[in-house]
Amino acid sequence: MTRTSALRLKSDERGLALVMVIGMMALLSVVSITLINVVTAEGTRSRTAVADDAATQAAEAGIQDYIAKLLDDNLYYMHYVHPGEATRKGSDGVSKSAGQAWTGVTTWTYPNGKDTWRSLGNGYEYDLEITPPSASNPNVGIVSTGRPTGSTDHSQWRAVQELIRPSSVSDFQMISDADISYGSTATTRGPVYAGIDSSGHKHNIAHAGVAYGNLYAEGSVTGSVTMMNGAQKYSSSTIRSVIPTAINFSDFLTSLSQVQTAAQAGGVYLNNTSVDAWWLTFQSNGTFTAATCTKTSGNDVAGTMPTCGTPTTYNVPVNGAVYVGQSAIISGQVNGRVTVVSNNNIIIGNNISYVTSGDDVLGLVANNNVEVAQYVPSTLNWNAATIAENGQFYSYSNDGSHSTMTFTGSTATKNGGSMGLFQTRNYNYDNTLLYLQPPWFPRVGDPYSILLERQVSATSS
Repeated sequence: MTRTSALRLKSDERGLALVMVIGMMALLSVVSITLINVVTAEGTRSRTAVADDAATQAAEAGIQDYIAKLLDDNLYYMHYVHPGEATRKGSDGVSKSAGQAWTGVTTWTYPNGKDTWRSLGNGYEYDLEITPPSASNPNVGIVSTGRPTGSTDHSQWRAVQELIRPSSVSDFQMISDADISYGSTATTRGPVYAGIDSSGHKHNIAHAGVAYGNLYAEGSVTGSVTMMNGAQKYSSSTIRSVIPTAINFSDFLTSLSQVQTAAQAGGVYLNNTSVDAWWLTFQSNGTFTAATCTKTSGNDVAGTMPTCGTPTTYNVPVNGAVYVGQSAIISGQVNGRVTVVSNNNIIIGNNISYVTSGDDVLGLVANNNVEVAQYVPSTLNWNAATIAENGQFYSYSNDGSHSTMTFTGSTATKNGGSMGLFQTRNYNYDNTLLYLQPPWFPRVGDPYSILLERQVSATSS
């Protein structure tokens, strides 16, 4: 090879190397730009994901806040518009905004859409829309929308929907912390539960009549009961398949002091230590009268009709709380949603009914006994959800002097009971209690069951 040829080869090699260097620089530039774009896109996606997550968490915070209110007041949606809730318009045409007391109307709309936002203090806020339970849908519906504070960009909004159902003592026709016994003339139409008492004793159900609802006993189910419409018996060997954990009676006792406080704050508070009882008579116009009563010739107020004074008229309170410091004798026609709590005994003095079935509800809670008076009509019809916290659900006597008692509702009783005053006894469960429990009534087991949770469209209504 000549020197000229060698120089030409080296020159060609240097040219090729330069081309390769230029190519590598171009490739690195393209890779760098691509990496920058990828990093930028990932950063944007990351920031968007964080914002999405924060907005969703804001919506979930709104739901949790609402459920907390329901734990304090199971009819909160009937009593108040939540501070973070959009403006409601009831079926009666009345509108109420956030934080105001509600009218008690059972259906409403949100004509202004999401017009109320409650700040969480972290740069995010939420808006609530509530659907109350009804006969066709016994669940509370909550739609909560979260967004960055003040954002009008709907792409930054996130909405979560939950359907929840309260677990109430009134889900059962009867819950007892003692043995339960029904005679051959008794008919039960709702679920009955005999639990385990504080000493660990498992209680039994003895039923010789007809049962249309399931019978649950932590002990045994005995008797020549006729089971109707597919109702089943569950005893100690099978009950855990349907009720996973035994119901502890003491867990769901209503706090008398809680209702007393509610009655003093916005309900009706009746307390006079110089009288033996108060007679409360409910009126179809949404009021009730209350009169102080004294024993007749020293007889028990449930055994002999007492002497009562001039009654005073009260509106059924919006918050549904009525507290009576002494025994309370109850009768009349209920228009509204109300719970009467007695620091002594609840006494049934006459028939009790509802003006509108499915819309009205009465809770009766006795610190001691729920008792049917001797002087009630021979044929007695009464509706209520009752609790005998430390006593019995029973009639004043078991002399069989009366014809028929028809009770529609639910019963929780610490020490069982008997209604032998009546020759025939019908116990009907009130299906309204599946979606409309009395105010301030206690829960059993998990306070609320979440039946549905999902993200939904967050666009403005």
